[in-house]
Amino acid sequence: MDPIKDRLRHLRRENGLTMAEFASKISVSPGNVGDWESEQRPSIPGAKALIAIAQKFNVSLDWLLLGQPETGIAHHLNPNPQVKETPSPWEKNSPGLESAQDPQIIESLMSAASQLCRSDKLLLVELAGRLQFLSVASLK
Repeated sequence: MDPIKDRLRHLRRENGLTMAEFASKISVSPGNVGDWESEQRPSIPGAKALIAIAQKFNVSLDWLLLGQPETGIAHHLNPNPQVKETPSPWEKNSPGLESAQDPQIIESLMSAASQLCRSDKLLLVELAGRLQFLSVASLK
């Protein structure tokens, strides 16, 4: 599976944009984009940048983060309410996930994460930490 760096580079080039132009469209510095695409740096976009990229370039977060094909409207940030949502392959293979006990959820996450490349695993850990922080902050 290609790392997120390759998907970002592909998306930028596919749209014929320089790093500066891409950065301007998502309100970050060109240096950020350079760091994200660099093989020498472990930098990855934060949650706000990922959402901006997904919205601006009409791609799913599943594709950006995991490299999964864009299969279902449920994984787009701007779903069309007239279109019935299609569950992802992961959701189809995880029946009852919404009512599952924590050990089952953790097992499902571990199974999905085991198939990721190292840089995407690190991104997943970072996102989990940010989600945990936001969750705790919202309870205060």
